[in-house]
Parts: sequence; structure tokens; C-alpha cells
Amino acid sequence: MPFVKFKFWWVRFFDFPHAQFTAVGAVICFCYCFMEKTAMEWILFALSLAALLHCLRLIYPYTRFSRKKSLTFKGETTRQQQLSLLSANVYMHNSNYNALLELVQDKNPDIILLLECDDKWLNAVDTQLRNTHPFSIRHPLPNTYGILFYSKYSLKEAKVQFLVEDDVPSVHTIIVVENGLKVQFFGLHPKPPTPGENYKSLARDAELVTIGRQAKASGLPCIVAGDLNDVAWSHTTRLFTRISGLLDPRVGRGFFNTFNAHWPLLRWPLDHFFLDYNFKVRSIERLENFGSDHFPIYIDLVYEPDEDAYASREVPDLADRIETYEIIDKADL
Repeated sequence: MPFVKFKFWWVRFFDFPHAQFTAVGAVICFCYCFMEKTAMEWILFALSLAALLHCLRLIYPYTRFSRKKSLTFKGETTRQQQLSLLSANVYMHNSNYNALLELVQDKNPDIILLLECDDKWLNAVDTQLRNTHPFSIRHPLPNTYGILFYSKYSLKEAKVQFLVEDDVPSVHTIIVVENGLKVQFFGLHPKPPTPGENYKSLARDAELVTIGRQAKASGLPCIVAGDLNDVAWSHTTRLFTRISGLLDPRVGRGFFNTFNAHWPLLRWPLDHFFLDYNFKVRSIERLENFGSDHFPIYIDLVYEPDEDAYASREVPDLADRIETYEIIDKADL
């Protein structure tokens, strides 16, 4: 199913649980090893083994055995070089506002991105967050796609855009860090391919590749963050990293599964940070749950250009560019 390019939600669902497929496939192949097999069972064993190897190939980069793409910062740093970010899908119907505020107070991030925020969330957290993070972009909505963005640093060209769907906003801004460093930031939360949202994944895919092109064209160090409603190893997300030239800090560090916080056996990474190669990672961690169906995720970065990191970028080929144009064209952008 992952090789099928159909955009229907029931096809694209099979992009998500590859870690679970790997575990089940390993058990199946192990059991086959101790069976007396007919010719048909040998064929099924070979197919099961091929499926297991395919799943392993996709998830291996997100294990600690793989080589990191975003480099780890190990030296001394100053406040001017650092930028920390916290991203959280709050779950609009969750009313545990104080738990989130305590989490923010504990981590003290420079940048806060909150998703699924309505007016209740705005009224509950805005005053306290603006005391510590005076620069903000606020666009609450009652449809689970509202966004609140808070920064300790000043913002330039701050705006909310509706790239694909009229009721799904994204945040676009330039963050001016203390030492004059300007960072292009995109915060987004596209709709997932599900029966209750979009029957196909086309709108989500179009938003991702559009942001990827804008990140590449910005000419500034760039960070993309948010609940992408897609897993790190899916074809679309990997296409996004090639188009944008950004790096996934999960590679070589772990899954950091953020959804579903309530179902331990059905979790996958939906909430992401993608980074310019000039950023090195001091730490990345999944934080404790505060009542949402997503875990929040936090990352602490240092800006330090490095030629080795530049070489780790993936470059799009002609097929990637053609596919990008086709996705955008089908979404009528």
C-alpha cells in the first residue's frame, strides 16, 4: 500500500503505522522460521520478509543507529546563539490550561506554537504568555485549526495565510533574534486525510510542498514547525524535505511519537520541526502530556553554520519537481 500513489485517506493511512507493521512483521517472520512450509507458504514467507525489510528501511533513519543529519551542538554557547521552540497541539476541547502554562514556565522556550486553539484557549493563556513573550500572532478558530504564536523576539512581516483551504491558517513570519540573526518561520496544521476532514490527502500534501518551496526561496535560515498530520517517513514528508532543503532533527535521534497520547500501542510522529542546516541541536524532547491527544515537543537549537551539515541536505531531482508541480496544480493553487 505505501507504494500506491492514490490520495484516498484509506490508502494514505498505511503511511502511518510502519513501526507497528515492523513489530508485527518480525513476529510473523519469526514464526515462519519454525514452520514446515509448503510452496505457497514459502511464497508468503518471502513476501512477509520483503514487507518487513521495507518497513525497516523506512523507519531505520529515525532510530539512534542511524547517522544524524542535524548535527548535535557540543560546545559552549551564548544566549545570542540559541533559539528554543515549543510546539503543542492543545486539543481544542481540552480545558487543562494551567498544565500547559506550567509546562511553558518550566521549559521557558523562546518561541511557542499552539495549535487547535479557539477563543477559550486564547482567553485562558494569552495574558500570561504575552507577559513573557510580547510578540505574537493570534488567530483562534472554532474548527480545531486555530493558531496561537508567541515569541520573545521581535517579528517582521508577520502574517496569517490560508494557502490551500479557507478555514486552515498557517503562520508566516521572520524572527529577529538578539544578535541580528533573522530566521524565517512557518507554523502550520494542515487537515489530515480522514473521512471527517478530507477524503483525500491532496490539500495536506499541497500545503506541505508549497511551504517547502517558500522555505527554499526565503533566502534566510528557516524553521518549519507544527502538526503536519503526516509521519516523518511518508513519501510526502520526504518530498517536502528534498524540496525545502531542510533537515529533520529526528533522524538519528528517535521517533519522538507525539500522537496518540492516549493509545500507547498506536503512536507515531505527527508534530515536527524541520531545520535549516545552519542549526545544531542541543536537545530535543517529547514533553509530558497536559490533557491533549498530542504530546508537546520541544527543541533547543544553536545557530552555527557548518559545511558538514550543508552536505547532509537532500536535493530534489527532476521527478520531485514535476511531482510538486502536479500536486499544486491538482489543488488549484
